Amino acid sequence: MNVSPQNMRLSGNAMPQERAVTFVVVRLRSSRLPGKQSRLIGDRSMLQWIVDHLRACKELDDIVIATVAEKENKPLREFARDQDLPCFWYEGEVDHVTTRLRKAAEEFNSDICILVSGDCPLIHAPSIDRLIREARQYPDADIIKVKKDDEGNPPALQGIQVARRRAWQLADDLSDRPELKEHQFPIIGKRPDLFKAHLCRFSKNLYNPYHHRLSVDTWADLEFMNEIYNALSAINRPFSLPDALDLLKKRPELLQINRHVHQMGVGEERRKVLMVVDVGNGYGYGHLMRSRELALQIIERLGWPVSFAIDNEKARHLLNESGIRTINKAQGSRLKAQGIADKDNSSAFQIPKSLDPFDLIILDIYYQRDLGTGWRQGFPRNSKIVVLDHVGSWTKKADLIVVPGVTYNKSIFNQKKKRPRVIAGKQYVILRREIRRLYGKHIKKDIDLLTYLYSPDQKEAVRNLAHKNGYKVHVIEEFRTDFPELLSRSRMFLSGFGYSFYEALALGAYPITLPLSDTHEKDAMKFYDRLGIPSGVLGSVEEIENVLSKLAQKENRFENQRIEDGTPRITEEIASLFKAEQS
Repeated sequence: MNVSPQNMRLSGNAMPQERAVTFVVVRLRSSRLPGKQSRLIGDRSMLQWIVDHLRACKELDDIVIATVAEKENKPLREFARDQDLPCFWYEGEVDHVTTRLRKAAEEFNSDICILVSGDCPLIHAPSIDRLIREARQYPDADIIKVKKDDEGNPPALQGIQVARRRAWQLADDLSDRPELKEHQFPIIGKRPDLFKAHLCRFSKNLYNPYHHRLSVDTWADLEFMNEIYNALSAINRPFSLPDALDLLKKRPELLQINRHVHQMGVGEERRKVLMVVDVGNGYGYGHLMRSRELALQIIERLGWPVSFAIDNEKARHLLNESGIRTINKAQGSRLKAQGIADKDNSSAFQIPKSLDPFDLIILDIYYQRDLGTGWRQGFPRNSKIVVLDHVGSWTKKADLIVVPGVTYNKSIFNQKKKRPRVIAGKQYVILRREIRRLYGKHIKKDIDLLTYLYSPDQKEAVRNLAHKNGYKVHVIEEFRTDFPELLSRSRMFLSGFGYSFYEALALGAYPITLPLSDTHEKDAMKFYDRLGIPSGVLGSVEEIENVLSKLAQKENRFENQRIEDGTPRITEEIASLFKAEQS
């Protein structure tokens, strides 16, 4: 479907029929999920789903990919060329959405303009055809809208707007402020006196009784769409709007995947967030996995874009796969690690120079780091600083300290000064989504012992013990993305003490430790004592045999430990830092 701007279809009485063109609005620089239109839902990209659904429309004269002249968007021109579709490459101000669409409508001589958001994959061709027919039938209408149903439910077709070109032109003229210019014609809704609307109604099965979002702005939204695709594929149903709505009626639990995602409002402020995390190079990946979950929930619950400052390629790849931006740590920073034996102490970073400095900086760094006197001077003056799992002399300059677990010293709550605020405890444990989705499932425990150890001698001792006693042991040699699944199948988990111990408890695996240091041993003792479970602190690998024997006698002893995700509470505390500032 590639009709030139001059072509117009004729109606039965030989009068020119109004030309209907759909403009797929897309940029690859989304702040919350970069490149989201290229990400896969099942067997094809989200943008491909949109185009494929639109090709099924019978009333459309053309499909146009509408984007802006940014280097990140060059793949969109290639996509349009491969699909034999025109691409409107807007050379003007990148944030002037209303002007971009107006110019596109004028260039492609569109009488009836169908705006399609590039983040709504469940486009429904018959519904779009219906809206176009309504527009042609009522030529004096500026916009075509769909009524709510008798129960007050909104239409399920999201990310679609049908209007005449004259309406877009007037709306662009009236959009004289950034919050009006940067969105898809909000002035039309704000000034109903200036835009004549024609209302129509869809069939009953095309309404959304859950009032649930069907657009993709975050990682949780993408996970939601893939779950819908997988569930429909399993029953040989197409990835379509009616089938998705029918599925959600039968499986409403799927709505929980992205129910928490915050829908950003027009003019709502987005705080820029930087997370600094020690990962790899002897630090392990525990800090990264919990910080990744916190970052995703900040993006999803608050709508704030997050970047990570890291210097590990494996971690960078993992974060980028989740739609999180990364920047390099750099040498010569005030945040240089000091006096950490056997660690990459020279690895440091500096806050990138930017016209828009970070509003919030979160530090999740190795427990022996000492940033030294005056460290805060290296940060933007007005930035809020949050520190994870650190309570020391240097952290007193932070705005919020979060200890996501039970290994804190009780003295932190006896401080006389109100700043920084300290929150700590089991209710703030960060439980990543890969663990939460396995929680409560009846998974067969076919691994006696899962181990993640650094020492080659300890690994070999574990293997010898397994061979001697016939235990089924799985030794993890490096970071693995299938760790949650392995943990859910394990009866016992052995490692140096770390954050994965909370994950083990959540999945019914008894955690035991060969501490890497005196500090780790003290933290482990607090962990067992405050959670009310028998100590799993070992002095040697040989003690594992006795622990396994006791566990076999009380196989279900640890499966009922309730570890809930405390990340929503942390995001609320973070948001309150700025609410207090505004008040």
